[in-house]
Amino acid sequence: MSELLTKKEAIGYLNIPENSFKNYHENSNEIIGFKERGRWRFNKSKLEVWKQLKQNRTINLSIGEYEQCFEFAIKMVYGGLSLHGIRGKRTEVQAADDVILGILAEHAIKTFLKNKFKVEIKLDEAVHTDHITPQDFDLIKDGNKFRAPKLGVGVKASKMKNAFLVLGANEVEFKDRQSDVYIFARVGLPEDHLFRILRDHSFFGKVRKFLDQNKGFRKIEELQNIPVWICGFTHASDLEKVTSIPGQEFSNGYRYAKSVGKMHNLDKDWQELIKRL
Repeated sequence: MSELLTKKEAIGYLNIPENSFKNYHENSNEIIGFKERGRWRFNKSKLEVWKQLKQNRTINLSIGEYEQCFEFAIKMVYGGLSLHGIRGKRTEVQAADDVILGILAEHAIKTFLKNKFKVEIKLDEAVHTDHITPQDFDLIKDGNKFRAPKLGVGVKASKMKNAFLVLGANEVEFKDRQSDVYIFARVGLPEDHLFRILRDHSFFGKVRKFLDQNKGFRKIEELQNIPVWICGFTHASDLEKVTSIPGQEFSNGYRYAKSVGKMHNLDKDWQELIKRL
């Protein structure tokens, strides 16, 4: 393989879906290329740097950790979490599905900080039915004791293909909800994760047998580890007030956003943040 790759070759080299590559390249500018005779070319060595950073920033959560997070999400839904979301009224299943991404991201970031930088944090794992908890870092270990962080830290999560951290106006403008720093993670949770975790349940026996025995039907795959890709962080003061991001118009108002390509994600960036915590 030559040093300069075509778009197709770059997608294959990075081993990511084409729609994700498009978002990372065109929308967040994480993947940089250049045009040669009207066609995109990508430097293999630069792609390798991006690939290695992605690998080093990915935490694979176990099924046990998934079950712990999903249990917490269900408790939140049945403990008073509003079923009204940005897409309208949600079912309990939809609400739990929305919530679990953020909880998985929090657990992954906790593991990442401990493994990579030897920093221990405690998350707020109590289910609050009467208020929203704006800060996701509850305590940080300082020497032999835990103390409250000096900065408010919010953890935000999205699906793997997304290229932007997007926050509602209330999350940024209301002092009792805003954070000083927002950490963004992409979570590789399959959309049929609930079916996968229940695939061995007797209720699924007949349908799973049918799917396994008939060609042309998708199978209910086994749920294995859950990859969480920690994409970086941004300070609240660096968020951009926008009425749209590529591919999405905010018809009912504005949002605060930051592309992954503009986030802080080098080791030195994390070390400087940790010093301030």
